[in-house]
Amino acid sequence: MALVSISEAARLAGVARSHFYKAYVDTGKISVSKDFQGKRKIDTSEIMRVFGVLAGQSSSAEVDALEKTKKTEGHTGQEEVISLLKQQLQEAKQEAAEREQWYRQQIGELTSTVKLLEHQNPAPFWQKWFK
Repeated sequence: MALVSISEAARLAGVARSHFYKAYVDTGKISVSKDFQGKRKIDTSEIMRVFGVLAGQSSSAEVDALEKTKKTEGHTGQEEVISLLKQQLQEAKQEAAEREQWYRQQIGELTSTVKLLEHQNPAPFWQKWFK
């Protein structure tokens, strides 16, 4: 489950933060861990173990209905994101193909220019006398 701050844990448990510290954290009834910044965090499963249902949670039927609604809403949002990403990918492929074609054209032009610039050095004048 998720790690939450002690203030958030007290809110989820439905008790005051000071009471939560004194009655549960300081006595060790609920285990506390530290995150990467050294802040004290409590796993929501620990809150559920000590308090049962978290404050703000409704019955399982309501939770299931809400989850189904969120899933269907999430899928439409995900589908929009997927279609947008596909469109961006197609545009990027098109730009890459155009760029590659331009580079090939430039290479061809430069190759022909180099061939024009290359020339044979004429033989030194004295070699003509010793043939």
